[in-house]
Amino acid sequence: MPDYLVVLQAAWIVRKAKSVEDAMNIAVAEAGKKLNPDLDFVKIDVGDTACPKCDSPLKAVFMVAGVALVGLILEMKVFNAKSAEHAAKIAKYEIGKRMPRIPLEVIEVAEID
Repeated sequence: MPDYLVVLQAAWIVRKAKSVEDAMNIAVAEAGKKLNPDLDFVKIDVGDTACPKCDSPLKAVFMVAGVALVGLILEMKVFNAKSAEHAAKIAKYEIGKRMPRIPLEVIEVAEID
């Protein structure tokens, strides 16, 4: 059975952030705490989005009045899955179990050698 790299997007809310950089750091740290120690191999990063006007990449962070919505990217390798859909379900289940109220969306599933 093949192995897959599953990429998920998560929406993370950060309260009382002092800056956009602070919000990004807090979001990554809090997500890491939720996943450790069981899923410490999941790669966590802040996602990018495109500027609607010029199409240049921007960090996926929206901040108003000290509250930020941070778009996180979570990458997880899934081994011996039956299909790409099965790998996505496994990753979403395992990560979602540790982040019960965090919205997750599958962005990409790629077979790895």
